[in-house]
Amino acid sequence: MTASFNQILLAAWRQSNTDSSRWFRTVFYSVLAVGLAVVLWFIPVMQLRIALVCAVLVFALFGLWVMLLANLLEQNHPVNARLVPGHLRRLRQAALVGWLLISGTQGTLVWLALAGKVPLAPLLLAAAAAGAGVGWSQRHWLWAIVLYMGPSLIVPLHLHERLAPLWHALVELWQLQPWAWLALSLAMLGVLLMRVFGSGDDTHRAQHQARERLLKAARDSAVGNRAGIASLGGAGEWFAWPVEALAARWLFRLLARAQPTPASVMARAELALHGLQHWLRHALTLGLMLLGVGLGGALAIGLLSDHANQALVAATPGFAFTFALIGCMPAFALRNMLWHTRREQALLVLLPGMPQGAALNRAVAFVQLRHFLLAWGVTTLLLGGLVALTDMPSLLSLSIAALPLGVLNLTQSPATMRAPTQWTASRPVLAFLLACAVLWGLCAFMNALIWPLMAASVLLSAALLASRWPRLSLAPSALPAGRLA
Repeated sequence: MTASFNQILLAAWRQSNTDSSRWFRTVFYSVLAVGLAVVLWFIPVMQLRIALVCAVLVFALFGLWVMLLANLLEQNHPVNARLVPGHLRRLRQAALVGWLLISGTQGTLVWLALAGKVPLAPLLLAAAAAGAGVGWSQRHWLWAIVLYMGPSLIVPLHLHERLAPLWHALVELWQLQPWAWLALSLAMLGVLLMRVFGSGDDTHRAQHQARERLLKAARDSAVGNRAGIASLGGAGEWFAWPVEALAARWLFRLLARAQPTPASVMARAELALHGLQHWLRHALTLGLMLLGVGLGGALAIGLLSDHANQALVAATPGFAFTFALIGCMPAFALRNMLWHTRREQALLVLLPGMPQGAALNRAVAFVQLRHFLLAWGVTTLLLGGLVALTDMPSLLSLSIAALPLGVLNLTQSPATMRAPTQWTASRPVLAFLLACAVLWGLCAFMNALIWPLMAASVLLSAALLASRWPRLSLAPSALPAGRLA
């Protein structure tokens, strides 16, 4: 017998209350609520306050719809869809009701935020279309890339000019009977949304397996065990092929030149200690991303020849943040990877020439700090290049925030670390984002602060390293990590 609507719709909330992330969510939502209250206090105009509250509620409802739909698709198991009578029908009904209620509320909130200056019917259609698009983006991760990146091609490809006659014709038709066209559009979008749910055939099984791989990668990433794109299978393996081929070549080289010396042993041990966060994979990923950004930027400049400078300035903060987050990832990921490779560490300590005791602590900290500091240096150079192109010194605040946090995170004793949770794994990233926000605001307010802050960041990092490095010599042996937690 199929589950009730209560069980289907509340499954996501009930499951989330049983995991270790509830404290993370409590802190996150509390910070958002306090921040919203402070912002509202400083806004003098009531209409602006209403608009801000409505905007926050719209984004909150969007997140609720994403969570609800993801859980409904998780319940849409091929076996249940094929063998449980009425289960597929009930899932589709729950998705349809949730979609109509949430998109209707979103459209109404946007209408209130705009003080009725835009008609309600097109806002309802836009909200419903966004909700249906979320459904297709969750069908497969490639659909997400197409739907989320597609709108960014409108201007470079001059689609707004080429499709202008068709758009004007559709607008004229819409204005004749807006509510009738809205009902017809909702019916079509509802049919598309229902097709997201599989019926238990071979295509459904393949899609469900792809979703399971994506969810597993997301769950592992939430506790610091970040998986590569190859784990998604299919196109993910094809995209990851260059990185995998070069990583295999590097492993062959290390094994061919293996010696019982500390440098050779730690170079081989680092492959297991850091897994997919190994410095070679990180460097290749960053290099491929730079190549893609360079080619995309060249194409955009060619297509936007008249507005290339404005487009570059507008896109620079996004580029800078992406470079900083990927370039400084070792500061947030390497320590957690030690927990997820403990089984391999039990064998690594038996390698001939492996350092022991205090020497092992220093060796592990050295390979992690070397990885992070080199990545930080390259990231700082990239940010400096963007500053030279756009004259935005505040971009360097991203590098300033990362350095002391990385040193602080990577100079802790691995032997006493605890199992990472969603909260502990995301805490360094949240600290980085908060520090970036504060420093960016300071540097944007006064450009001259950038250099004193950079000097202070370097001095603080050096002081942290000088004070914490001797403690590593007194700490218990580093491997296996977490054995004294």
